[in-house]
Amino acid sequence: MKLLNTLTVTLLTGLSIFISFPGELLRAGEPLSLQDWTYIQVDSTRKKWGDWNKPAWLRSFGIDAADITGDGMKDIIAGRYFYRNPGGDMTNPWERSDLGVNVDGMLFVDVDGDQYGDVIAQALPDVYWMEALDKNGRQWQATRVAQLPPTDHVNGQGYALAQIIPGNKPEILMAADESVYYLRIPENPVSQPWPAIRIASHVMAEGIGVGDLNGDGLPDVTAGREIEKNAAYLYLWFENPGDGSGAWKEHIVSPQVMVPDRVVVRDYNGDGLMDIAISEERYPGKKPNASVYWFEHPGDATKEHWTKHLLITQYSSNNLDAADLDHDGDIDLVTSEHKGPNLRLEIFENDGSGHFTMHVIDRGKEMHLGARLDDLDGDGDLEIYGVPWDNYQNLHVWRNDAIQGPSVLH
Repeated sequence: MKLLNTLTVTLLTGLSIFISFPGELLRAGEPLSLQDWTYIQVDSTRKKWGDWNKPAWLRSFGIDAADITGDGMKDIIAGRYFYRNPGGDMTNPWERSDLGVNVDGMLFVDVDGDQYGDVIAQALPDVYWMEALDKNGRQWQATRVAQLPPTDHVNGQGYALAQIIPGNKPEILMAADESVYYLRIPENPVSQPWPAIRIASHVMAEGIGVGDLNGDGLPDVTAGREIEKNAAYLYLWFENPGDGSGAWKEHIVSPQVMVPDRVVVRDYNGDGLMDIAISEERYPGKKPNASVYWFEHPGDATKEHWTKHLLITQYSSNNLDAADLDHDGDIDLVTSEHKGPNLRLEIFENDGSGHFTMHVIDRGKEMHLGARLDDLDGDGDLEIYGVPWDNYQNLHVWRNDAIQGPSVLH
């Protein structure tokens, strides 16, 4: 097995990036057509939330990618920091900008239709619209747009964009204290209020899933619920009523979960119905007893106890995303261990019917909210990126060097 060659590049500011040149895929199953990945340590000097505000132990949860500079390369928001994509092979320094206030930047979304980038950020109970004041995102202006109840980790770990109300700008989904809300961006985001609608109650402030589960053309939402402390959990989906109202009707997916952490709603077996994949968290994570699995849509989404398919049981796996990584027309999964001696980054290759083969593509790089998939360099394939918790100073990117051409995210 070929080892990766490494190089460290130091910026004028003292920030360094660590580059691994392409090596062979570390294989745990049948060969995957994606052969080569290049690891890029975009940042190694990030500070945590607790360096500015209490609690001192708290890190940031936000991470997203979008091209806000207009150069065809996707930039990254990660907590308090904005990173401008350097272009090319992305191994040159990523210019880092501080948002200027201690917020957890989570989502890119075009709020006001101008030429500058916009970010939705949390510092709960406050939700902020962060607007770039220049094309390169070097300076930002903070506008408080809503208030949501804080969580036991201050900010929520579940967030997404979805077209809840047809024909408008996408709505902003956020997990707050034991609830999920959506925020509506008004026509005039500066002078008009941003309505906050609670759609789910008594749920965990972890990852949330979004997808049309009942086939009515509207995005529904999934979330976990803790019944007994660290003992019993339910997984639920909440039915979009289609009229913009709150308190969505809830349906049970399964009680066969333990600390559901990250979730992605996709069709994993090719039957045209949306399934639900989940990765589990364990704390303090000293045992390999966290699972990754997917629940098969039963045909009638309101039917309880969806069939559960186990992919792997390993150390706490606080990372999950899904896409057609190998361009064969089905949806693959990617996850990463947050705890344990190996910290494996894993691709689960789908055979098209929901049977998966695991491929380990890297080891030793911890992530807590990551294994995110996006085409960062504009070449038609998908990169992997994420941020850690224990090693919060880092921002990871794995460049995909194997496939050229369009990739399927949904």
